[in-house]
Amino acid sequence: MESIVGVAPIRVKLGKVEGTRIDTGATPDSVTFDVDVSMDEENRTNGELTLTFNLTIRTKPSLVKFEVGGTAVISGGREAFDAALEMDEESSVPKVLHFVYQRVFTSLYLLAAQLEVPYPPPDLLHSPSETRDIGVEGVPAEQVALQQSA
Repeated sequence: MESIVGVAPIRVKLGKVEGTRIDTGATPDSVTFDVDVSMDEENRTNGELTLTFNLTIRTKPSLVKFEVGGTAVISGGREAFDAALEMDEESSVPKVLHFVYQRVFTSLYLLAAQLEVPYPPPDLLHSPSETRDIGVEGVPAEQVALQQSA
């Protein structure tokens, strides 16, 4: 169990990780990643708060759609719950959501490598709509190696 600095321990359990490659035939120089998030309280006791989450990440132009869902369990009491649900001043996103994204990013990266599509940036929630150039750093290393050897 890990925690956000200054926040109670949080456990993240993935229930769904999906990626859909949308073959448009285009190879753009840059893509914009848009994020839609839903997070709902599932259960609350004196010691734990369980949240369900679903993140949908799409690109513009439309190359790929990622969907990730699961639960986040915050341990502690009311103060811990409030701290985890507090909005980050820079991004206006709840701190618990930043933590969840950090935990699911590796799965998204690996899925992007398998689909041979650009992966979303690790700091995407700091700017929920981010444009990135698709260069060597925009695709997984394995994909770059395959492209260079072809």
